Amino acid sequence: MVNSIPRASNVDENGIGRWEKSVTDVNDIDESFTNARDLGYMRLNYARVSTIGQLSKYDSQDIYKIQVQSNGKLSVSLRSGAESDEVLDLSKYDEALDALKKKLDPEGYAKEQAEKEEEAKKYGLLGEYGEGLQIQVYMVKNGKEVLIGDSTAEEGSDEYTNMEQILNGEYRAKKGDYYFKISRTDDYDSNEELPYVMQIKQGENYKHDYVTTESVSEDTKNKENSKVPSTTSSNGTLSSVNALQIQAQRYQATAQMLEVGYQNMASIYSKNSKF
Repeated sequence: MVNSIPRASNVDENGIGRWEKSVTDVNDIDESFTNARDLGYMRLNYARVSTIGQLSKYDSQDIYKIQVQSNGKLSVSLRSGAESDEVLDLSKYDEALDALKKKLDPEGYAKEQAEKEEEAKKYGLLGEYGEGLQIQVYMVKNGKEVLIGDSTAEEGSDEYTNMEQILNGEYRAKKGDYYFKISRTDDYDSNEELPYVMQIKQGENYKHDYVTTESVSEDTKNKENSKVPSTTSSNGTLSSVNALQIQAQRYQATAQMLEVGYQNMASIYSKNSKF
């Protein structure tokens, strides 16, 4: 994995600085907790961290890592960018409209909410705007990655409850290292590219806005899947030549941004600074 040097691209009228960096994806045989893309760190009411990425035909999952430096409620939003991108821009207006409906027409509002809840059940915890996506959240405990939240978990399980709280911003996270694994749902075409935006924050306020863009791996560019060489030495271990081949395959990716993907997804994000 290659990281570019982060930079402050602008400071808004509220004094919040926007920082950007790029990371390079890895292909499936290299996708692991060890090779997770590093999103840096965050703490309560300090930073909001966003990731712009995509799952391609040669990339079935992405894993990200972040260090949480304080105890406090953790919030994660995950949205697919293929359709209904306006949800990233209009959430605050939707909240104001809901408040108005609730005041002027409480019965109509209650009926509308019940219909929305029934419709949302079709899509699972991520809702319609996360169509095609699923997410698992892990925390490092005693040196081991432990699953704490899963959008595909059975309703009523600890993983389901935790994931629901994480998505609603009600999960009481403890200091530590967290991993976020993003993948497709079983019914989504694995040949179709699936762009997404993930946003993580702790608390309601923040001073820094970090945006990480994931560029595609060499496998995606070359439209092939790298394979681990099967040749072994006489004692059953990989020869030094093959070991070097594997290493070369793993680290040949560059830190160049995927121009089209970045521009498309960045435009989604830039319309408004909040999901």
